[in-house]
Amino acid sequence: MPSPEHAIYLKEYGEYNIQHQILPQDVYSFYLSLFQFQDETVTQYESILHNVTIITDTTHFPVIAPENLQFNDQLLSLIKKSFKEIAAIIQTYHPHYSFNVFLEHCEKNENLYKDLIIQLLNKDAKLEDIAHNNSIDTDELIFLIINVYKPLFVALRHAGIPEDTTFADHHESYCPFCGFLPDMAKIVESKNNKRFLHCALCECQWEFKRVKCVNCGNENTDTLGYYSYEPDEKYRFDYCNKCKTYIKTIRIAKQHDESRFDLTVENLITSFLDASALKMGYSRQ
Repeated sequence: MPSPEHAIYLKEYGEYNIQHQILPQDVYSFYLSLFQFQDETVTQYESILHNVTIITDTTHFPVIAPENLQFNDQLLSLIKKSFKEIAAIIQTYHPHYSFNVFLEHCEKNENLYKDLIIQLLNKDAKLEDIAHNNSIDTDELIFLIINVYKPLFVALRHAGIPEDTTFADHHESYCPFCGFLPDMAKIVESKNNKRFLHCALCECQWEFKRVKCVNCGNENTDTLGYYSYEPDEKYRFDYCNKCKTYIKTIRIAKQHDESRFDLTVENLITSFLDASALKMGYSRQ
């Protein structure tokens, strides 16, 4: 299914947020600005990639290898613009963050743009060194990289594989398209209560076993469980007492259209689940 426009979904949620004060206004405004930029950038990438052949290998997962990506002048120009624009959005709402030194290093070494996404997908410890050398926290750098490259990888997924691809032969917790990690899960009642994971980078969705830890693969029901959010029981988090991690989950009832739920935004507006999980001693993978 086409990726939803996150800014529109967040705006629809805005009135409810004001009434229930789930997101602070500055956090809401920050993500609205970020999503608006990303939504526009996806469209620009799709225009660039329209006549480009995307190399994918559906015989193994992930189907796209970042090492094989070729950044032509148009793509590189938009990547550079995205780093500057998203860094500016972050600094507008968080003035104590500064990416100036890092952006200067990128300008002097264009190979760094490709190296960053390869290191992110390979979970390379070099990102910690890059962050340290540029006086940035590693989490800040990872947040910047993910949000810069998310529009590109969403567009690559649209261009590289058919919309109805199910990845039926993929049974792992990493994304079958790009290899990144899931940020949220959904259980769809109209699909026999199957569970699907949602990629934090390219927003691909794929089926994953219901009774299995997304982080460590534990299938022992004695050490797996979930906590439902009583005010709205469609929200919950599934936890594993073996590795002490959790993943947030939304249960979509039969009478609801699953395509109406934007898991990127749902992940943002369910911070109350994160707070509960952290308080109970669990961490995200």
